[in-house]
Amino acid sequence: MRRRRVPLHGPGKVESGRLRIDLAALHKQSVSDYLVRFAFGAGVSAGAAIAGIVFGPRVGGVLLAFPAILPASLTLIERKAGRREAVVDATGAIIGAVALVVFAVVASWALPRIDPIVSVALAGASWAVWAMSLYALVSRLWRRS
Repeated sequence: MRRRRVPLHGPGKVESGRLRIDLAALHKQSVSDYLVRFAFGAGVSAGAAIAGIVFGPRVGGVLLAFPAILPASLTLIERKAGRREAVVDATGAIIGAVALVVFAVVASWALPRIDPIVSVALAGASWAVWAMSLYALVSRLWRRS
């Protein structure tokens, strides 16, 4: 039995497992929605800057990798489309973050050893393989449940 997915109320809609871009949905967002996203983004960035000043640039740099508007986006998605859609978006963010860590590990290993272009290409390929593999795994697990 296949569950029907609730479409997102934003520019990227998921219907029948396929992503569809709807630019007209950008006009459906209110000014307050954009202000919430801006405030969360500014707050996360300011927190990373303060941590960088207090604990050093490495900590600040790592914290700047946090997707600054994710908390705001998840809050707005939950409010407008429900908890399930917010969970779907959060899961996608987690998959992307794990793949990005793989990119960073591969790049940090490869850059001092081989050509920079090859290093970035290898790291990018690693990111893509991990992101797609994790997506396929999570999709399969959700279909089973």
